[in-house]
Amino acid sequence: MNFEPRRTNIMAKKAAPKSTARDSAGKNATAKKPVAAKAPTAKATSTPVAKKAAAKSAPASKAKAALASATKKTALAKASASTAKATTPVKALAVRAKRSSGPALRHLPPGVKFFELSRLMVIAIDGNSQLVQKAQNGPNGPWAKAWSPVAPGTYAIMATGLTRDGRVAVVAQPSGGPQLVFITEDANQVGPIEKWNPPVNIGAVPGATGYQSMSMARDADGLIEIFVVTANGQIWWIRENPPKVVEKTVTVTPPGTDKPITITVQELAPPDKPWSDWQQIPGSVVAISAKRQGDGRIVLFGINSGLNLYRCQQSVARTTAVGQWTPWVMMNTPTTGTFVGMSPVLGPGGGLNFFGLTSNGQVVHTRQQPAGSDTWTPWATPGFSRTPIYTLASGIQGDNDIVLVGSDRSFVHQFNAQNSARTQNWTGWRDFSSSDSNVEFKLDYNADGRLMLFSHATRSPAGGGLWAKRQTAFDSTEWDLDWDQLADGGIRRFSVVRDLTPPV
Repeated sequence: MNFEPRRTNIMAKKAAPKSTARDSAGKNATAKKPVAAKAPTAKATSTPVAKKAAAKSAPASKAKAALASATKKTALAKASASTAKATTPVKALAVRAKRSSGPALRHLPPGVKFFELSRLMVIAIDGNSQLVQKAQNGPNGPWAKAWSPVAPGTYAIMATGLTRDGRVAVVAQPSGGPQLVFITEDANQVGPIEKWNPPVNIGAVPGATGYQSMSMARDADGLIEIFVVTANGQIWWIRENPPKVVEKTVTVTPPGTDKPITITVQELAPPDKPWSDWQQIPGSVVAISAKRQGDGRIVLFGINSGLNLYRCQQSVARTTAVGQWTPWVMMNTPTTGTFVGMSPVLGPGGGLNFFGLTSNGQVVHTRQQPAGSDTWTPWATPGFSRTPIYTLASGIQGDNDIVLVGSDRSFVHQFNAQNSARTQNWTGWRDFSSSDSNVEFKLDYNADGRLMLFSHATRSPAGGGLWAKRQTAFDSTEWDLDWDQLADGGIRRFSVVRDLTPPV
């Protein structure tokens, strides 16, 4: 596949000024609480009356302080001598157990550099149906020269995500059966070779013979939830169970004493059963995409066999039953027509933005308003493409603005960058590269906030090549002229994920 640009434009910076964090939040911004006025404080004076009053009050103040100190020491001594049962609050344990999902994106002041401790990794199924990976050697680093295996055996379909502590996770279907396995990066990475934990069998969907779509997302507690669509269009869901709380008796010696005491504490331990049972979500689709919104709840988007677009979402943060999902709502209208592609992305303020590729090759946009609600804005267009677009990807750059990349039916690649989330100001579609056949795009950001575009050739049944290029600078509308070749062929499926535990 030839990815030499036919003609590459050197593009000017965006005309519209970048919005501030306040602009991005818009009407949804939370007003700061007024600071309560402090009571007036009398200033010291040097008058004889003031000096006399101060001298008179000094002994009383010293006595009051001495009494408070003695009371505090007595209470401490009683606490040290106590052997009563002490319990650590479960809620506090649970809060401490949560791991960050990575630094929150934000608008940065001029001159301030964005940085996230991460690296990009590609998980793929190659021409031999093997599950393989290739990653950057470190944050913003060059790509490894060779692909390496993730797990033995052959596979039909997979999806990727992140564990609670930021390691790469994969769900995949081994060839020859409906069983699904879950694979994670080994937490103890030593040496240049990427290490993976052995695949864990999470079972098969009841009655399934195969799967046509998969998606993975983390819930409000950072636990993984997996969604699959069977060959006949059924939607099934499985989730990691939360850790359990156990009591443990320990002996400690309080500070300031040499007498040990016995206390009972509560600790988090692995659950008795790592995964829930498979549960069927009503409805039928052929493609599914799961996204976590700003408050941690998960939203599902799906396209059915009639190319109609639907959505539903968790009604509570810790959804454990099918009844806690909202009903499916059809999103397409007579104006949009039907859909052939979907690209949801989390935007400024914690609200989801949905970009859909219509059957007539145009990109349309709707977003949650307010963030986290089940209310969405009317459909809008971020820009019209004269030649219909057939593939679409969306991503967030380091300042939290959204960038879209698509390719039209003349194989010309275009991008469209958001100038302001508050006013929904866009650059409009701009040509920046081309190819000689159909491609599939994915978009994600580097540790320095610059976007990386991945282009996969889809014409070969045995798998096409894979290339990547990045923005020339943070928040730039220029892209590298050359493509980095990650594979010259043999890639059937691929997914891009940010590893938050990179070698440094």
